[in-house]
Amino acid sequence: MARGLVEKALAGIATHLAERRVARSNSSRTVTQKRTEYFAGAANSRLTMDWQSSGMAPDQELRYSLRQLRDRARDLERNNPATRNFLRLLATNVIGPNGVRMQARVKDNSGNLSTRINDRIEEGWREWSLDPMLDQTRDLSSFSRLLLKSTARDGDIAVRLWRDPDRRLNEFGLALEPIDADLIDESLNREASTDGNPIRMGVEYNDLGRKVAFHVWNRPQTYGGPERKRERIPADQIIHLLDGDRVGQSRGATWLASVLMALKMIGGMNEAELVASRTSASKMGFYQKRESQGPVGSVEGDENGDFVMDANPGTFGIIPSGYELAEFSPDHPSSAYSAFLKSQLRDVSMGVGCSYNGLANDLEGVNYSSLRSGQLKENDVWSSIQQWWIGIFLRRVYSEWLNMALLTGAVTLDSRDVRKFRAVQWYPRGWMWVDPYKDTQASVLGLQNGLTSRTEILAEQGRDFETVAKNLAEEKRIADELGITIAGATIAPPADPEDDPDDEDDDEEVGEPKAKAKS
Repeated sequence: MARGLVEKALAGIATHLAERRVARSNSSRTVTQKRTEYFAGAANSRLTMDWQSSGMAPDQELRYSLRQLRDRARDLERNNPATRNFLRLLATNVIGPNGVRMQARVKDNSGNLSTRINDRIEEGWREWSLDPMLDQTRDLSSFSRLLLKSTARDGDIAVRLWRDPDRRLNEFGLALEPIDADLIDESLNREASTDGNPIRMGVEYNDLGRKVAFHVWNRPQTYGGPERKRERIPADQIIHLLDGDRVGQSRGATWLASVLMALKMIGGMNEAELVASRTSASKMGFYQKRESQGPVGSVEGDENGDFVMDANPGTFGIIPSGYELAEFSPDHPSSAYSAFLKSQLRDVSMGVGCSYNGLANDLEGVNYSSLRSGQLKENDVWSSIQQWWIGIFLRRVYSEWLNMALLTGAVTLDSRDVRKFRAVQWYPRGWMWVDPYKDTQASVLGLQNGLTSRTEILAEQGRDFETVAKNLAEEKRIADELGITIAGATIAPPADPEDDPDDEDDDEEVGEPKAKAKS
């Protein structure tokens, strides 16, 4: 009897535990269901079954895709005109034809700008910028354009600082060497241990998470030749140009990553449409045997046995006996293809951060208002990249150059505190407005009402007030010496809105002639 009671008790406990498990499972399912209902993007349904995602660390995501992304981006640069144009636009708008200008702003003990010291620094920087590379192949502006395009296409690039106090490289004791992304060994990975620091895709870190070294091959991978060697270069000799998307990212993915597939498909569609259009223009039709037809007449063919039909303007041929002409008239080029291509290129332009009109070099249907609005938004993108470039590259290079120039004596200054000579202002390129007359009017009104300054207005155009003031003073001095008067340009006050003739043209398409009013 006691045994039966024990069995009943155990069965009751088992039933109770099973009920609790079921209740807990239902409760968990209910909580999960309620949780996902708040975010449609997190729901699991038939619409999201093919939505693959991962929660991996940034380096894990890149580790096995980095080289493939880089190689495909390089292929698109070689063969896709939109990709090449984007990289060209990037270098032209961020760096510009003359590079980012530096102006020294060192002050003397009284707090005034020291013209003598600033002129020495600027002259030394200009001289070094003419030949800053280790292999002496480019000036600083050309080198900067190459680095920026390489960073965008490959995801990252490194620049090695060669310091030479003996001035064997150049007078200033500093030279720059680019290190291609392929040479930083992304296959080298190891966890932290007693034997050394952790290494992630060729970048070595200390226990604080700071980069301490880069592991770089001495030459590219080639077939044959001597065996490659890997060198550990301390991080203080490297400027790593990387604009990452996630915190803790060791290497960079190409800036074209989100549009690689679209660009490849656009190239394939263009090729197919071009071939189809050429075929449509070349092929007129086929000779086809009539059904239930007896012996046919002879037809002249070429050396391959193919029937040949000459097509000349204003002439008609005779169909051979026993044959009829089957017309071949494919609808190419397709009238809908242009609109479809524009739609795809607009998606690509969003992915790379520039306007469709600039990327596709298409000004059809553009008016002054829309062009100005698009240019202002695009210029903000370029400006943000300019500031990133100044912070990650130019300031570091200038600091290294100043240290070596003072050490070698290439630039002699009066103070022992080198920090005061780091006071410089960078002026990246600016842009001309779509309607410069109205923008100049707005600038004049801003000055008259104290809402802006000449320094700010000129900085937006990539110029500095001090240089403009010196040029004006020099012009006045020359004019006074020659005894001539230079009349200053004046800007008319803004017209009344009712009388302003330009208001009618704000939405006029670029290049569209005005319609003459009938008398």
